[in-house]
Amino acid sequence: MLGQVQPFFMGAGSQVRPAPPPAFGSPAFDAAVAEVRRISDTRTARQDSIAKFWAMGTGTLIAGFWNARAAELIKRKRLGEREAAHVLALMNTAAMDGLIACADGKFTYWLLRPSQADPAISLPIGLPNFPSYPSNHACFSGAAGYVLGALFPLERQRLSRMAYEAGVSRVFAGIHYRFDSDAGLEIARKVARLALQSDRRGKLRELLRPGPIG
Repeated sequence: MLGQVQPFFMGAGSQVRPAPPPAFGSPAFDAAVAEVRRISDTRTARQDSIAKFWAMGTGTLIAGFWNARAAELIKRKRLGEREAAHVLALMNTAAMDGLIACADGKFTYWLLRPSQADPAISLPIGLPNFPSYPSNHACFSGAAGYVLGALFPLERQRLSRMAYEAGVSRVFAGIHYRFDSDAGLEIARKVARLALQSDRRGKLRELLRPGPIG
């Protein structure tokens, strides 16, 4: 039901829904499966390391990773409490919208995982128990990274590379097709753009203003 949660900046989770993935058995789908199988058969130590690093299956998960990056940038820039709260609020609300949009896509298209299409694909990490397309890691990391990049322009390229690596790590792990990651990052770009536009109009302050209790 995550795709039906009320978002912060989108009108609904379906607002930035991606186009359908390649149809099962189509040349594009078969080529995507074949790429994941090739990676699985020849997975390098670096690819294995990237897959396992970004798995983050315990602790604060991927959200904690991006909040730690935000905290580092806040500290480096010596931002005050109000500015720091603004950075963390904008990044996390945008990332949440990314997850909502991603869930909308997943449960609209119900695409099977690569290892379900080709059981010979090996997995160095656990297989998530929900549909493949698009990639949660790409949606969340992309939204977080793109928003932080806009708030800290000198770090934009580094943060974008990190978001890309988060997405492609799932391809290296054999649990996503490359088009899953590509679609997730495109969702993230759209969500980040909406969040930043809303922030400039002061909508974030309105969303986070405490309401009456009881």
